[in-house]
Amino acid sequence: MKKLIFMAAFAVAGTMSANTIAVENETLPEGQQPQTEAKAYGCVDVTLSCGYSGVACGETLGDIIDIVLTADDILCGN
Repeated sequence: MKKLIFMAAFAVAGTMSANTIAVENETLPEGQQPQTEAKAYGCVDVTLSCGYSGVACGETLGDIIDIVLTADDILCGN
């Protein structure tokens, strides 16, 4: 069951991270600083092996997987 949930979270996060963000360049007048943009951030609905459900968020797929595994260890005692 734990592997199934992990694979489902992996598949959903993988499809979300497959979307690319197109950067458009524009010419700014002299003396004007460009605005810095925030990094891409994604959230995935997850259900832990002991039945708890929630949302895991992170900047990369690896971050989300680490959060899910840590939460599963803490909350489910595996």
